[in-house]
Amino acid sequence: MRILLIDHGCCDPPQSRIHQLRDGLAAAGMTVAVCGPSSLHGLDEQPPGMHGIHLHDIAAANRRLLAAVNDGAPEAFLAAVADVPSRLLGLARETARQVIAEAADALYPDAIFVLHAGILTDLAVETGAPVVVYVSDADLRAAAPRPSLRRLVTAALGSSDGIVAADLETSTALRQGWLGEDADQCTRCETWPIDVSDAAARVAAACATALARRRGE
Repeated sequence: MRILLIDHGCCDPPQSRIHQLRDGLAAAGMTVAVCGPSSLHGLDEQPPGMHGIHLHDIAAANRRLLAAVNDGAPEAFLAAVADVPSRLLGLARETARQVIAEAADALYPDAIFVLHAGILTDLAVETGAPVVVYVSDADLRAAAPRPSLRRLVTAALGSSDGIVAADLETSTALRQGWLGEDADQCTRCETWPIDVSDAAARVAAACATALARRRGE
């Protein structure tokens, strides 16, 4: 199976969580590529299978967003995005859209696994590949206060082929305030933490289920 991993946090190899997940999937025989914000300069040579989204030049126009990009934590990035002016947010998303499209064209993934429900989730959906989204409570708290961002995240969740809640509290919040009364969406929602020893196996299984669902199996 070919899996594209997208994270809202810093994706620099080899120490980042997304690359640890990639190593686990690769060890299981998967072909995996990684895409997400990177501190590497756009002209630097990228490691094989790495598609860095370079946001520093755009983020320089907003002190909080730049601090979040430099911080590298997905929670900091998602929280900052909630307060970014619409024009700047549009520039960031367009930059990300191009890189995600390039990553999808290069890998032709069977499925995409997105860590965190944020501004990159609907861009993953746009590729046409089956998408599984991992959601934490911090994601929902970041998107909730801004109506436009909440609509974007809600639509992306509704278009995803699988949803993984980080814990029971997040699962409850999703079912009560984000997935609505759509029974099919609720059946697509699993609950498990991403920081477990068998995370790679769980990601692979979730992606396989999403692919089978897309095929009508």
